Parts: sequence; structure tokens; C-alpha cells
Amino acid sequence: MAKPWIVSRCGWELAKSIFSVETPSAQILATATLRQPASYYFLMESIGMTNQLAADGAVPETKSEKPIRRKANQLIPEGSPWNEVEEAFLKRRSVRKYKRKQVPEHYVKRILEVGRYSASQGNCQPWRFVVVRDRDMISEMELFVQNTLAMMSSAPPEEVASEEPSEQQGPPPHPIPIKLLQEAPPGMGIKVFHGAPTVIFPLMDSRGIGHPEIDLGIVGTNMIMSAYSLGLGTCWVGFAEILNFSDWPQRLGIEEPYKLVEAITIGFEAGDAQHNFVQRETHRTAWFENGEQRDMY
Repeated sequence: MAKPWIVSRCGWELAKSIFSVETPSAQILATATLRQPASYYFLMESIGMTNQLAADGAVPETKSEKPIRRKANQLIPEGSPWNEVEEAFLKRRSVRKYKRKQVPEHYVKRILEVGRYSASQGNCQPWRFVVVRDRDMISEMELFVQNTLAMMSSAPPEEVASEEPSEQQGPPPHPIPIKLLQEAPPGMGIKVFHGAPTVIFPLMDSRGIGHPEIDLGIVGTNMIMSAYSLGLGTCWVGFAEILNFSDWPQRLGIEEPYKLVEAITIGFEAGDAQHNFVQRETHRTAWFENGEQRDMY
């Protein structure tokens, strides 16, 4: 029996666009799904379906092709130049100033598809996406976050009986967001979504095994690198979590078990942030090998 042919699925409309015609076979392809609830694939069993598609005029008949095989990995010598993938990760920079030009819809769909294929613990795939491209909505969300941050920064510090932090208090806030709040122009607040025309909210499924927030970070990394490959700028927005203190989760259609924890701004860069040099801290790495430990930097 021939092996199944699996193609990416986005619904009946996508099937029609793939095969350019409305055919019975394309409709079958668009409705035959795998059983996994988190999957978006279609299964076309046996080579007979391929022949039927060709008979319908959906795809041309082609001769059998040799299977594509990956070349054997060759060890590169120490000190070799970075490859294309490594260079992309090293050169990408966060963008906090965007042009008003909207991102093409099909670009966003490509980015979401790359995110959907992210690795996850136990292949749990604990995510969902919300895309906002309405400028008025983005401005309204930003205003709420700004006002909330302004109230938080102006609130008097709570009195504590002991100078030593307790377990309930937890560690002090990271200095970077505190600095941002302190240096914001009076009456303006910090830029939350940086004028981006598109904002993606990767939602976290709290049922995910292990630490689903880590899986969400992997999803976000995949998406920002996909955007970078398309010539777009992106930026992680942790302050977006403040939207949970309003009715925005309901307005965005977010329901349990999904949670709004982050946002990613996407757009065409206005400036040249990608060529900025950003200092990276060097951390000590404990290296264990052959029964010995050494420190690596």
C-alpha cells in the first residue's frame, strides 16, 4: 500500500487555492482530517487519490521522482564562520519603531504557521494565537497599559516590618522595566506596542505539561525569526500581561484554559535597529565531561 500523502491544511478555501479548481477530490482533501485535535493536517490515502486529482485537472500528472535525502552532516572545523541560520539569530534585533504600512496578511499567516510547528514538551502544543491588526484596538490597549503602569509607578511603596524580603514578597523587580518607567516622558508613558500595525498574542494553554510558558517562548522565537527572514521587525512585549486586569481577554475571545501572557509586535522597521550592536553579558557555564567539571565562558 502506498504511503499516505500529508499536506498542510487551512480549510476548504486553502484546498481550492492549492489546486486552483473546485474538484470533488480537493473537497475530500479539505475534509479528511487526522484525529489529533491540535493538528491541522489533511491525509490523502494511497496514490489513487493523487491520480484522481490529476484526472480532475487539479494537478498535472508527473513522473515518479527520486526521494529527497538529506546530505550527511559534515563536521566543520573549529573557528569556522557562522552559517546562515546562526547568523540570523546573532544579527536579529528587537524593533521599537515601525512604519505605518501594514504587514501583508499572507506574511502573518506564514509566521503563524512556523510558530505552529514549534517544539513543545511532550508535543503538547499548548498554544493558540490572537492577531490584532485594528489600529484603534491597538491604541486602546496601549492606553490601558500606560495608565495602569502610571498608577503602579506613582503608588507609594508599602511599608515592611523587616528590611529582609520575605518569601511572600519574592525577589525585587528587574531593574530594566523600572528604569523604563522612570525615564518615560511626563504625561506620555512608555511605548507599549511601539506603533506596530500588527500585534500577535501567543496564548498559553495552562493544561500543558511541564512548563507551558517555556513552550510559548519557543513559539515566539520561531515566529520572530520567521518574521526576520521576511524582512520584518518584531519585539516581545511583556507589559501586555497587564491587559488581564481589564475586560480585554473577554474582548479578544480568550477563555480558560488559555491565558494572555505575552505579545509580539510585527511591522516594517522605521530606522536601522537591525544594525545596532547590543552588548550581551557573558555568563559562566558549568561544563561536566569525563568525570570532571570546568567553567566555560
